[in-house]
This record gives sequence, structure tokens and C-alpha cells, in this order.
Amino acid sequence: MVGIVGSEYVSNDPGTLEKYSRDYSFVQPRSPSCVAYPKNAEEIQGIVKYANQQSIPITPRSSGISFYGNGIPNQAGVILDLTRMNQILEVDGRDRKVKVEPGVTWAQVQNELEKQGLMVCNPLLPHPLKSVLTSSMEREPILIPKSEYNETFQTGEMVLANGEMFYLGTAIAKGHIGRSSPEHFIPSARLFLGAQGTLGIITWAILKAEWLPTLDKLFFIPFDRIENLPKPIYKMQKRMLGNECLVLNSFNLAAILAEKWPDDFEALRETLPPWTLILCLSAGNRFPEEKIEYEEEALTEIASELHFDVLRTVCGIDGLDKKIMPILRKAWTKDVYWKSLYKGSCHDIFFYTTLNRVPEFTKAMHEVANKYGYPTRDIGFYLQPVERGRISYCQYGFHCDPNDAKDMERVRCLYYEASERAISMGGVFSTPYGPWADMVYSRAATYTAVMKLVKHAFDPNNIMNPGKLCF
Repeated sequence: MVGIVGSEYVSNDPGTLEKYSRDYSFVQPRSPSCVAYPKNAEEIQGIVKYANQQSIPITPRSSGISFYGNGIPNQAGVILDLTRMNQILEVDGRDRKVKVEPGVTWAQVQNELEKQGLMVCNPLLPHPLKSVLTSSMEREPILIPKSEYNETFQTGEMVLANGEMFYLGTAIAKGHIGRSSPEHFIPSARLFLGAQGTLGIITWAILKAEWLPTLDKLFFIPFDRIENLPKPIYKMQKRMLGNECLVLNSFNLAAILAEKWPDDFEALRETLPPWTLILCLSAGNRFPEEKIEYEEEALTEIASELHFDVLRTVCGIDGLDKKIMPILRKAWTKDVYWKSLYKGSCHDIFFYTTLNRVPEFTKAMHEVANKYGYPTRDIGFYLQPVERGRISYCQYGFHCDPNDAKDMERVRCLYYEASERAISMGGVFSTPYGPWADMVYSRAATYTAVMKLVKHAFDPNNIMNPGKLCF
């Protein structure tokens, strides 16, 4: 290993190994044997070939932060830390794409693209150390529920378990490397989305980029009952209104808006509406005022029909639209991540369902919380319409103090039972992390068998992140 990347980029220091043995999840800590920090595809190839020959497990990591246990090794071996591969290789505004290495973070890519009037459509307030490529590969939902903006991963280069290079999307044809034609022409990339490093290691990828809007107008729509949410969202998305569209409960919105902790947070969550739908009407260079005007007129019609209020702010906060819009299109910028502000640790349960079933799932999550004496007012809620409201992404956040063993154990038990409950109700866990893997794959025998065939074809020695998913 030292001969491949150099002695300064291999470590078996106990403190370093301890750091990589755990993250912010409930996944059982396990120490790797060593950590390697490759700089390019050739070094990755060398490490993977050696590991394959010696049957040494490899766990790739590209983010400087982890919340779900996918970067914790199941069988010791080598952690392949890709954070040194952090170059933005190309920005192409004409074709709306950006070429990045796996270590490029959300903070890095959004700041760079903003200089050229571009953005990569992001999930809700990603951690600044989170890899933008990891988010794309893990299919994290973006804030804009347009089908054409979905699936930001286009094409890329990959090192397989035997050390051979493999190309995804249009890059599969050497003459088309660097291009990013629509994925449906060459569907090879989708096979690897959500694989958690079990099939190979991406060395670069081309992601969709979009032009930043010329004009935005932000609206806040408060609701007292979650049962009243689905119909307005269905109506708005059917008429294709706006760009960013999401729902936050008072807990999450207060956590995002609070300037001083805990005073601002406590005051805000007491006064904010129980549920707030945030909708941003946006327009590009061509007739921006006219576009905003007719979309606002359509929104007003829907509000009149369904009897809800359309506001420019909530709780009388001055300039709220000017404050929250830049936040939504960037990584979190403050020192402490917004999900860690309340107690220091947050454990999210997230899955896909249809909008009409969101109240049903919310009731179930509250029932499990009550069983364990967890205050329902301390549950963070985020709802993201996907593909113009065809489906929705639900996220419930449970907070605990990592220094309080009793509190941690209570939330751990709650987390497991609530996850099992959501899966039993039909929630789709598209990226089954940690304990979710057994819950999901035990219910899908045929699908699991097919996945194992694919795994054996790409990684017959089972060295790539063994123990993850159903492998």
C-alpha cells in the first residue's frame, strides 16, 4: 500500500482508525486495519488490484462526514478515503454540466458554480463536507420536484473490484467520454446508483448543472393540520408551478432560522405554524416578470379554491424570503450542522410514499414516539414532493444527546421500531443503510437473489464494502 500512494498517505495510527470506525449513526463501530488516501484513478487501481489478490476488504469514503453507517467497515480491511480527489475538472454552462472528482463537496461545488451563474440542484441543506457525487449516487432528493432535474448523475468513470476501468452512461463508448447524453439511451449508470461502494469506486462523474434563476419570488403557506397538505401540493405540481417546493414542520424550520441558540429556536417553534409549505416561483432570462406573474396568478386561484393562505413571510419575520432563499441553494454554512444543534445528534428515518399517505405515516411515527416517551414536538419533519408530486420523500428526525447513554438507547430502540413500522406500511427505503438492509431485503427474496448475481459478476471475491446491502 505504501508503495502505491506513499507512506504519508497510509495510516494505521490508532487515533485515525478510531475516527473511521464510527459515525453519527447507530451502526456498530468497527475499526479498519488501515486508511489509504489515493490522489488519482491509477492509485485507486493499484490498491484495488492488490486488495483483490489478497482478499482484503475495501470500504470507500468520499465525504468528510457520515450519518448513516455506509462508510463503517463490516470486516475491517482498508478504508479508501477519496477526499484528496477534490478537483472540479470542468464546468460547461452551454451543456449545463459539471465534471467532478469524488471528494468535491457541496460547499465547494456550489461556491464555484455560483461564480458562473450555475448550480447543481441540491438536497435540503447538505453538510458542507458531504460529497456532491455521493449525494447524487445515493439519489438524495433535490428541492426542485421537476422530473427533468431529477437524477443529477449523468456519466462517469469507475474502478471495478478487479482493478479494471469501467465507464458509465455515454462514457461507455470511448468516443463519447465527456459527453452526457440522456441516460435512457445508455442506462448503465442506474445499476450502480445506491450501491454504497459495493460494486466499484467512481473516480470522476459528470453531473447536471442548472442556470441560477434571474428572478425568484418566495411564498409561505401555513397549515394547522398535515391532512390538509396533499391536495394543495397535487394542484400546484399538476400546474407545474415554481422551482423549490418543500414542507417543514415548526421544529425543522425553527432550527434553520434560529440565529441564537436555544432562545431563538424555542421562541420560533412556539410561534411558527405546525406545517409550512415553502414554494419558490422562479424565472430565467426570458420575460422573468411575466412568468412570475402568471404563476402567482395560478397559485392564487388554487388558494382560493382550496381555502388556504399564501403569505410572503411567517411570524412577521421581516425579509424572510431574502434570508431563506440563499440558504436553500447552498450547503449549511454555520459551524454546527443544523440537525446537530438541538441535542448534538439526529437520526433520520426517510422513505418514499405517495402524498396522500403522508398523514398516515406521520401518525404511525408519532405513535411509536409516544410508546418510548419521546416528545412528538421534538420530531423534525421534512416532506419533499418528487417528480411533480407523483411521489414524495418523507423524513422524520429523532434527536438525542450522544453523551447520555439512556437517551441514546431510547432513541435507538425508537428508531429501529419506527423503521420497521414504516417498511411494514409500504414505505419505500430506496437506500437501505445499516439496520434497514435486513428489514428491506428479508421482504424481497427475488430482488435480493438478482442483486447477489450482479454482485458476484462484478465482485466475485466480495472485497468491495462487504456486508453492506444484502452482500
